[in-house]
Amino acid sequence: TVDELLDIVGGFELSRVFPVDPRHEERTVRDGLHCWYVVRYSNDYTVEEVSRRFAELGEVQKVDVNRTIKRANSRKAQPLSKAAYEQMSASTRALHGNFNDALYTKQWNIENDGALAELGGKSVAGADVQVVEAWSKSTGDSSVVVAVLDEGIYIEHEDLKSNIWNNPNEGNDYFADKDNNGYKGDKHGYNFVNETGKITWDGYYDSGHGTHVAGTIAAVNNNGIGVASIAGGDGSTGSGVKVMVCQIFSGNTSTGLLNVVRAMKYAADNGAVVMQCSWGYVSGAVHEYEWGEAGFASEEEWIAGSPIEKEALDYFINNAGSPNGVIEGGVAVFAAGNEMAPMAGYPGAADYCV
Repeated sequence: TVDELLDIVGGFELSRVFPVDPRHEERTVRDGLHCWYVVRYSNDYTVEEVSRRFAELGEVQKVDVNRTIKRANSRKAQPLSKAAYEQMSASTRALHGNFNDALYTKQWNIENDGALAELGGKSVAGADVQVVEAWSKSTGDSSVVVAVLDEGIYIEHEDLKSNIWNNPNEGNDYFADKDNNGYKGDKHGYNFVNETGKITWDGYYDSGHGTHVAGTIAAVNNNGIGVASIAGGDGSTGSGVKVMVCQIFSGNTSTGLLNVVRAMKYAADNGAVVMQCSWGYVSGAVHEYEWGEAGFASEEEWIAGSPIEKEALDYFINNAGSPNGVIEGGVAVFAAGNEMAPMAGYPGAADYCV
């Protein structure tokens, strides 16, 4: 039995992977996520041995490993000097987006008219994300919450703070779970690395990646400072999407699969309808000499090799939003891969992810 095996391997903790959230326990049970448990055991046994022995038990349906996930890149973002910022802000080029953000004319990825001389004449008109046409329909919607699974985000950034999600039912006490969702102090999201509502972003080894990603999504548009963003609104109060901080990386501290899957379920249960993951695992076609062991080569391999991630992702896609809300079901966005392989990595390559 499970109890007998725990005695053999020196098991000292058996706890639910996903904490109880009374608001959503019914669907948690329906989707089977209440059946996932964390087992911690003595160092006398390897993870392979413990996994194999649990998998042999009739009581156990699936076994997964809390894989270590490390950042592939540790380069820090380089801030602009005041002089460089002022120089870059001096452009008077007229663009169709018609926002007054200081650095908008330099954002060829947002709108590329082919005129950026500093790119050595290689700026190609139209080589951008085609968002200007989308802006004619919407520049953002405050009822849309985007969960950013990444490093922590500088939530007081002058070009971001108006578009940071606020948990309406949580207080400012990091040691209290006022909304009873299983996470203490999650006012703007949760730090799954350090298990606290306090978001960190400025440690020595933090790269600034989370803040950069949040800015691309929801920097406040048309406020005369910083950059323009995909869905940061039009400058009027409350017109941009809201960014929920799901911190799964912190400096050079490695994270684990448990942090990832908890963040996925947390996002769905607390109002996010888009999940932005600018990270991923190497693909099955990676150059192993340069990148180490290859990743999953097919969707079937990924489902078999990481069942808890598949189920947590399904939970987000199937349960985020509501029939009466801005969207029913979640949209999951992952990096395709940075290792120049001829295929995307999973879960980004899965049919139901962007």
